[in-house]
Amino acid sequence: MKVGVLWRKYRNVEQQMRLTPDKVYDDAYEEAYHHYTALQEAGYDACLIEWKKDPRETYRTIRKEKVDIVFNASSLKEVVFLETFGIPYVGSGLDLVAMDKAKRKEIVAYNKLPTAKFVVANDPDNIPPINLKYPLFVKPVKGRGSAGITEENIVYRYEDLPKVVRKITAKIGQEALIEEYIEGREITVGIIGYENPMVLPVVEIEYNSAKTNTFEHKMYDLEIIHCPARLSAEEEELVKDTALKIYKALNAKDYGRIDMILGKDGVPYFLELNTYAGLTMDSSRDEDGNMKIHHGYMGYAAKAQGFTKGQFIGKILESAIERYGLEEKGTKQFIS
Repeated sequence: MKVGVLWRKYRNVEQQMRLTPDKVYDDAYEEAYHHYTALQEAGYDACLIEWKKDPRETYRTIRKEKVDIVFNASSLKEVVFLETFGIPYVGSGLDLVAMDKAKRKEIVAYNKLPTAKFVVANDPDNIPPINLKYPLFVKPVKGRGSAGITEENIVYRYEDLPKVVRKITAKIGQEALIEEYIEGREITVGIIGYENPMVLPVVEIEYNSAKTNTFEHKMYDLEIIHCPARLSAEEEELVKDTALKIYKALNAKDYGRIDMILGKDGVPYFLELNTYAGLTMDSSRDEDGNMKIHHGYMGYAAKAQGFTKGQFIGKILESAIERYGLEEKGTKQFIS
């Protein structure tokens, strides 16, 4: 079976580039290469496929390489392409990927799972009536990679709210998700699979000198990581159980990462589901000390589970192979 690792330049940082282009580095290729070598380690025939502006060119490359399934190391744009051309791929489908953070929170709340109260604003001069407790946290409704997140996104009074909303709507070009700020510990739970998902060890993220997980903290590996997280047995069971219920309620496929805040009241509150979570199991810098690739949170969990990168990425791929029934079809090229 041949696997194509589909990647696109700047996929992680294209939103942040609108705000601080001088602080952005692109590790899209390095991340894809990590997956490529991991698949080879797992015994698969693999190739790298770079996304082209003309989707037909990308499709021709996939046909030429005789790819059976695509490991999508990119984003929503590529999911639309893959589904349009009927190409099997790893990861969640349009039903989830195209859904913004507000819709996901609505589904989580509908299933009586804990998440902070929120509203959505698209105009800083006409913010909807807010019946929320301060402080608030404001973020892009479709953000990724902590784009646009600084300490000013924690808002303590209404007078400061329009400025933060304007940063998101005007500079990033998205609606702003305004939610109650939950004090507690940030934790994240990686899950692999679909029919019978596997919950990985919980990762706990300390912000070091910051008050929240800013873009710089996340992309420059400045956080303090605890994996497994510093949880009691009862807390760990509750966190994992809640994360798994959220994963299933949102119909996530093959892999994903549930970000949560373990509140001071002991409740794990859902923040968001990352359908394209970082899977890298290491970080590196060049000879001048500049970042080349940052460590994925699910990568920490995979190491704590005892996986090699081949076992980790291979297990994610196996979920998609089983979901599509490709084992029964054999390794014949699936794309006609």
